[in-house]
Amino acid sequence: MTGPEPPAPTGTHTVSLHGFPFPLGTETRTLTWQPRALRPGVLNLKSCELQHPWSEELVGRELAALSLAETLAYPVQDHALAQLAAYHGLDRTHILLTAGSDYGIGLVVDALVRPVGRLLLQEPAFEAWRHYAQLRRVQVTGVPGTTGTPPAADPAPLLDLLRSTPRPAVAAVTNPGSPSGLRHPPSAMRQLARTAREHGHLLVIDECYGDFVHTSHAPLVTEFSNVVVVHSYSKTFALAGLRIAAVLAHPVLREHLGRFRPENAVGAPAVALLTRLVPQGDRWREIWRDVRAIRQGFVDHVLATHPTWRVLEPGANFATFWTPHPNTADAARDHLAAHRIRVRSLTDVPGLRGCFRVSLADRPQMQRVARLLDDVTDRATPLTAVPLPAREGPPPDARPT
Repeated sequence: MTGPEPPAPTGTHTVSLHGFPFPLGTETRTLTWQPRALRPGVLNLKSCELQHPWSEELVGRELAALSLAETLAYPVQDHALAQLAAYHGLDRTHILLTAGSDYGIGLVVDALVRPVGRLLLQEPAFEAWRHYAQLRRVQVTGVPGTTGTPPAADPAPLLDLLRSTPRPAVAAVTNPGSPSGLRHPPSAMRQLARTAREHGHLLVIDECYGDFVHTSHAPLVTEFSNVVVVHSYSKTFALAGLRIAAVLAHPVLREHLGRFRPENAVGAPAVALLTRLVPQGDRWREIWRDVRAIRQGFVDHVLATHPTWRVLEPGANFATFWTPHPNTADAARDHLAAHRIRVRSLTDVPGLRGCFRVSLADRPQMQRVARLLDDVTDRATPLTAVPLPAREGPPPDARPT
């Protein structure tokens, strides 16, 4: 004889699986999940994968050279970690491989944010930060990372939040920004790291697009023990399909993160291919320079046709445009969609009203996109804009050789 059913645990809701009741957590109820869809014949300039003929040639050649043993056996990461230590200028005890930066962010939220229960988030940021925080029932306090019209990078709100938040917490900042493309200078990043340390907080820097604009925060990892960096090789080395990234951290934090076993999600082909690609730094720097040149030509064409628009600098392998009216950003997206080209309107993203983002492909494709954007017109009276500073030129290539 059975008694009454016990109440569902706190924080759950009961679902019926063809008459079989089972409790699930309520934290997922407002989250969306949509698998990627195949869109034949559509040029994807929304996802910001590295699309360049030279990178395709380089990755294709090394992929063809992989042996069967490198793809069938469980991966051993020793050689890859040695290569990455030289690449980042760190000891290998600072480096932990993950299955893409999305996985790395989830790992950071699990291992570092969840125990303290507070995430301080400079926004706009990659959606994964809030997504994983909600799954772990972590409180998120967001602050703007941009100011003005057109938007410019502003570290002040996060600095104020670091000073006013009771210790300890974890703060996250994306630099260069995604989807904005704006960048905090090294002095601002060092000030964020120092302020976080003084007030007992960890600072996590998501540098997914850093290599495209000569931005590396790896030196901060050795200078500040409270700094953690998420670095994507999926973007840098055109390996989006293999999902490979790293978390750079103090050896004690790296050891703690490693106990969550992220290596079990990193496949052997990704490790083997990364090991072959990292030493070819000269060739990659040549590719990234050409990506910047493609971006420059594309931006120059668009701004010559639309003198009231602005581009947010320095960007990465994408260009984010500010337009005088929010509806213009949607119009640009819809016009390109009618020609089977996907881009992202950002006009509903706080701090990026009136913006849309276009990732980069090869020169002929970007010349076509620029010509199509010629036909987009502003949809209303322009909003008041503040003058932009002189356009930022490409910084010197500071990546160690």
